[in-house]
Formats: sequence, C-alpha cells, structure tokens
Amino acid sequence: MDRILLGRGERPVHLLARYGNRHGLVAGATGTGKTVSLLVMAEGFSR
Repeated sequence: MDRILLGRGERPVHLLARYGNRHGLVAGATGTGKTVSLLVMAEGFSR
C-alpha cells in the first residue's frame, strides 16, 4: 500500500495514497507549515 509520509512526532504520520482523491482542508496560522505540507503531499503523489 502506497503511503506518503506527512510528518513525525511520537510516531510517523502517513497519508494513504488511495485517499488522495478526497477533499481536504489545510488550515492554520501564518508560518505553521501549510504550504510545506501541501508541497510534501504533491511530491508524494508525483512518485
């Protein structure tokens, strides 16, 4: 199963590629990593 690593905390956080066709919301204050998160996801889907 293809997974995209979104980040690590106590445990790694992955997005299953098969859920990439769903709607989502990325919200947060300025400087919290929204753009970087979307870039990581876009790069993961392009692989």
